[in-house]
Order: sequence, then C-alpha cells, then structure tokens
Amino acid sequence: MKKYLILLLFILSACAFTQQSRFYRLQPMTDNAAISSRKISIGVEEVSVPRYADRPQIVLVDKDTSELTVSEFNRWGEPLTSSITRVLADDISSYLPNALVKPKNYSMESFNYTISVEINKFDSTIDKKASLDAWWTIFKNGSIAARGRTTLSGTPAQGYDGVVNEQSKLLNEMAQQIAQKIAKL
Repeated sequence: MKKYLILLLFILSACAFTQQSRFYRLQPMTDNAAISSRKISIGVEEVSVPRYADRPQIVLVDKDTSELTVSEFNRWGEPLTSSITRVLADDISSYLPNALVKPKNYSMESFNYTISVEINKFDSTIDKKASLDAWWTIFKNGSIAARGRTTLSGTPAQGYDGVVNEQSKLLNEMAQQIAQKIAKL
C-alpha cells in the first residue's frame, strides 16, 4: 500500500511540474481599406504549405542555418492549412467588402473567381524575421485569369505571440495583392 502511495505522489508531482501547451491562431486584419465595391463571389481553395510547417507545433527556422526548431509547447489551435485559408478569405473580403469570399469546402460550390495558393516558405525566427513566399492563381470559370507571386518579410515582436502576429500581417499583405488583382479583372 505504501509503495502505491509513493508512486501516486510521484505521478502527481510530475504532472504539477509539466509545462502547459499554449495554442495560437492566425488573425485576419480588420482595418483594411476597401479596394473595390464589386458584388462577386470568391472561393479560396485550401492553401498548401511546406510539409515541415504543416504540423500542430509551431516550427521556427534558425536565421543562420537551415535548422528547424519544433516547439512542443507552442502549437497551432487548428491545422495550419485551414487557418491560413480562413484568414486569407477573411482578409480578402475586407478589401472587397461587397464580395462574398469564403473558403471553398465543396467541389460543387460555384464562384465567379477561385483562388489557389501554394506557400513555398512560411518561416519565422523569434524576434528576428518572418517570411512568406507564395504563388497564387486566380481562376475565372475554371480558366486561369491571373497569376502572381508574393514574397514578403517582416520583423516579429518578442516571443511566439510576435511570430504569429507578424505571420498574420504577411498573410494580410498577400490578401491585399490578390484583392487588387481581382479588382482589375
């Protein structure tokens, strides 16, 4: 009996000192100026991201090497591809306020425009640099209407909060570029 009590105390003390995970989500920007007032519908297909970043843990890249750091205790609150798709749709809709912009969930959904995004680089280092490099394609009625590439970087504030906020800002800048292109079509 004494042996089980000691084991129970050991387990409880180990649990008390275990680091708690923190969960983060990308945020759409809400103070965007309208680019166009056209009434159109836009579907954003699920964004593809590099495999090294497509995991629950936040992945950082060492600035001076190619080493990746996977944080077990700092995690995404939802799958990264879903989060980026949602934020991108929200950001584009704020630039095109009369447009219906949403993630494309079903193949049968019909939109005036569909956006496909392939992210090549979605990297950050704590307190130093956040980078986004992506190719995007705008389809109209199933045909390519426009293509573009977004390459951006910024300096995140301190900690994982700063990294996630800076990555949200970079996605917003890409959304603005896409919205500007759609407004010209």
